[in-house]
Amino acid sequence: MLSSTQSLVGFAFVLAIIIVDGLILVEERGDSETMVWVDGGTFTMGSDRGLKDEAPARPVEISGFWIDKYEVTNSQFKQFVDATDYATGAERFGDSMVFQSPAARSLSELVPLSWWKLVEEADWRHPEGPNDTIIARTNHPVVQVNYEDALSFCNWQGKTLPTEAQFEFAARGGREGQIYSWGDQPIHREQGVTNHWQGTFPIKNENTDGHAGSAPVGSYPANDFGLYDITGNVWEWVSDWYHPNAYVILKDRNPIGVTRHQSFDPSEPNLPKRGIRGGSFLCSENYCQGFRVSARMPADPESATNHTGFRCVIPTRSNRLDAVWLN
Repeated sequence: MLSSTQSLVGFAFVLAIIIVDGLILVEERGDSETMVWVDGGTFTMGSDRGLKDEAPARPVEISGFWIDKYEVTNSQFKQFVDATDYATGAERFGDSMVFQSPAARSLSELVPLSWWKLVEEADWRHPEGPNDTIIARTNHPVVQVNYEDALSFCNWQGKTLPTEAQFEFAARGGREGQIYSWGDQPIHREQGVTNHWQGTFPIKNENTDGHAGSAPVGSYPANDFGLYDITGNVWEWVSDWYHPNAYVILKDRNPIGVTRHQSFDPSEPNLPKRGIRGGSFLCSENYCQGFRVSARMPADPESATNHTGFRCVIPTRSNRLDAVWLN
């Protein structure tokens, strides 16, 4: 039987291995050229002045994690496909959803969601259909990828998709309780701070920023954590199953979302949905305003669109000793 001294020595040895392992993981897995380390902490998640599914605003504790500085690009996704012969859902299905501005003179003439069309041969290489190409858009975010496609790419890189809590914490950039990643002021109306729809969605895009669709990653200023396009440009997949009352249901420490069985979208109650965050070039002042940091949206995980992409995270141990045990 081991003496108490031997037990303590053994415990200390195991602890030392864990601490060293944490240090090594940060150095080996967190690429500071392409990723940002976000220290963990407590922040106010959600908003009481947004949509119903963003409430109630509540304190949430998050462990530290690495997150990609940029949305995954067409060039990066091509490297993945070339290395693995991966076929996306849209390629297997033979079609995908594409935004097409409806021919209408006013919003009152529109049928809900009449601006989405199922287009044959639309996929990540041809985001708007067979006559479209990404040849001149290698540094744009990859789109027409569904949840499985996004997760497969992240897994290939030894990463995963962020949770909603991780995404919002990163998007806020330390600006506690504010509306946008840059603060509370709607400066996007006059300044190019995020890629969004200028004009009346979906019938008139004034295109004052020069980007009718996606923009090359990094075209707009980074937030205070050094993350680019964390709001605007394209919606981004997160790992949580969607529920409109998630902030009432989920725990307050490293929440990971409800189960698939619990997932619920009131507009399609029989179809489990994943979450998407961050907004896109289709988000406007009169529709969704998804570039607000608390905005959230349900999406069919098997479907892909030409305004949804992703970025990856590595939820790992910190080299700060007080964070080793957070995960």
